[in-house]
Amino acid sequence: AAPAASLLDRLTGREPIATGDPFWHQLLASTASLPAGSAGDDVNAISRGYCLEMGRNNARSGNFQSLALTVVDRLARATSPASSAASVLQACGGVFLVRVFLKHMLETLEPEDVVCHLRLPSPAIATDAHTGATAPRVPSVPGSAASDMADPSLIAHPLTESLLRAVAECRVDDGTYALHMEALAALTVCMSAQMFCDLSAAVSLPTVTCTLSTTPPLAERVVLRLLDHYINRPPRPAPRDGRVLRTVGAVLWLPWHVYSYFFRGQERPVELADRALHVLLLLTQHLPPALFPSASPSNAFLAGLSIAGDHRVSGAASGSVVADPERGEAGGADFSVRQLHDAICSQLPSETSVVLLYLLLHGNRGFLDHALSRSDPDALLIPLLRAVSPAEQLRTSQVYMILIVILMLSQDQGLIATAHKLVLPSVPWFKDRILHQVSLGSLLVIVLVRTVQLNLTRLHDNYVQTNCLAALANMAPGFRGLHPHAARSLVSLCDVLARRYAKIEARRARATAEELREANAATESLADISEDALCAHADFLRTALEVLNVALAGALPSNPHLVYAVLERQQIFEPLRQHALFWDLIDNIFLVVDHFGAGLHGHAGHGTDGVAGPAGMRAVAGGSGGAAGTAAEQGVWSVDNVLAHIRDASRTWRPSDLRNVPDPHFSYEEEEAPELFFTPYIWLIVREASGLSWEGARVVLVADDAGGETAAGSGESEVYDDGLPVLLAGVDVVGDVEETAVTPTRGGV
Repeated sequence: AAPAASLLDRLTGREPIATGDPFWHQLLASTASLPAGSAGDDVNAISRGYCLEMGRNNARSGNFQSLALTVVDRLARATSPASSAASVLQACGGVFLVRVFLKHMLETLEPEDVVCHLRLPSPAIATDAHTGATAPRVPSVPGSAASDMADPSLIAHPLTESLLRAVAECRVDDGTYALHMEALAALTVCMSAQMFCDLSAAVSLPTVTCTLSTTPPLAERVVLRLLDHYINRPPRPAPRDGRVLRTVGAVLWLPWHVYSYFFRGQERPVELADRALHVLLLLTQHLPPALFPSASPSNAFLAGLSIAGDHRVSGAASGSVVADPERGEAGGADFSVRQLHDAICSQLPSETSVVLLYLLLHGNRGFLDHALSRSDPDALLIPLLRAVSPAEQLRTSQVYMILIVILMLSQDQGLIATAHKLVLPSVPWFKDRILHQVSLGSLLVIVLVRTVQLNLTRLHDNYVQTNCLAALANMAPGFRGLHPHAARSLVSLCDVLARRYAKIEARRARATAEELREANAATESLADISEDALCAHADFLRTALEVLNVALAGALPSNPHLVYAVLERQQIFEPLRQHALFWDLIDNIFLVVDHFGAGLHGHAGHGTDGVAGPAGMRAVAGGSGGAAGTAAEQGVWSVDNVLAHIRDASRTWRPSDLRNVPDPHFSYEEEEAPELFFTPYIWLIVREASGLSWEGARVVLVADDAGGETAAGSGESEVYDDGLPVLLAGVDVVGDVEETAVTPTRGGV
């Protein structure tokens, strides 16, 4: 074989090479090796040099287009049932060369200039190239997906289709593993044209539009193959003899692959399953209207994901098998929803797996039914709660995705009931407080309230607040056996929101008319006292009070710790009794206080309306937990005595005495233009994890999050006043945890 360097010199030179020239066989059949000691900088320099030459000379030679068409032919041979190892190796090297050159073009050229390299040269251009004359620039006008697909001069359609067919049809074994990796990397590069322009830009991106315009039959096969990679996680073959032996593409192998894939065994490289998931998320994105201007564009990949598991892909009649969601079956035998569910659970809380989980819960009814019918909701929820618990360490987009998933799951009362029955012996990863024998439902309450607290003090994001409160509202009718800390968290949530609302009201009352006009006009320095801010916090507070009302009205006898928490901190509701927006909900709470506090008169004093306040519920260290009547006679109450009194009073409690509060039910709906959030977010996480060394100078789409900002914002480490308050002195309802009672410092909210 001819030396690899001379072949690459000719490929990137000025002279055109016809598609039928023997050169292509020589190029793709030649081999080059890189010893284990190769320097990454040297490899990168070689790659950059050839890419620059290709960009400089391709307008004359059209060799990139010829290379792409040759690769289409080699991929067809490699995916045939009778393919040989040599044909697979040639296809792999060719795909690698195409994606390296295309990636450099996308990173360094404007979109209209990239289109010139994707268009077949006209005969006039080829003649000029032979004579050495300057080749005229082929004009490019922004086109729709339909025009890109119909343009026979564009190589984007046959190239992307052949890559997709290779992914869907080529066998998977040690010999083809590298081809699958390269085909998926090439598809990622084809789609990456999105990163270098705004979603609303009316520019031509043929590699994107042709990929996303794939016909449904092929799109469904691709989706199932990518899901299969994700579920089964095919292992990568071990390198032979410690050397990199590839086709000529090895000369251009990027440093990431040289070191991570072959030489750095201690570091986890990108696996086929990882890259398959990256491509799946890119393919199932919502179609950007600027590229697909039709009234109702449809993404065949997203549609394929929504029916995965419900239909046979082999052509058999769908619905011939009766589905049983509890057994992980859907309407066909070709796909296992149970395996997919288990695979997602094993990979959570990785960002890519959370997005996949969202897409399936939102769009795939078979997967949703299976997830909701399982008896182990902790498999999904525990990784999500563990990830969002230190939410200040996450990107806000990641917090959004986790909360959306929790909100969707909270819509099912069966899952919530199962969550309250499932008791966790301990939660070692929860650092705020030691938790023992806490139900999964109570843990959900604790973490969601903790996230609201973080949002009030650091994020100030109404979207986070709304989703947390909506999930709590959906769960409220199913609260059963709430853990003491969960009960206390709910009451404290009302306290924090009430003080925040009161502070905004007070500041608006003190503000001048001019300041109020500026605040309502969204002036940044006064935005926190605007009318919109006041209305938003009123809605937040009312939702929290509705959660408390529904919990008390629906299952009060099974939530004695919630009644205890209300009695203990009844004074926080007093300022709201006469408020026009909240009085009806507060009246219900004081009906509970009056009924259950009637017998709790202690020597230390009485609370509001003759009901014993916190000082009257003095816990006795080492108390024997005698009968409630004995404790009442002595005027000293232990925690157990108070709980016993609550249980006794529950027998005469009439929920009908409360004002009717409809169950607040929230359902998740996607925004009108979901691509504005999802597409940049998906590209952010794919760019970080793809193993492809992207040049970020011209990246536009993910610029806002490229810095890796976390939810903590400024990253300050100060302790805020709005933390969940500990119990007042002498009262500890967490019987198995010895705590020091501390009265928290109260400052401005």
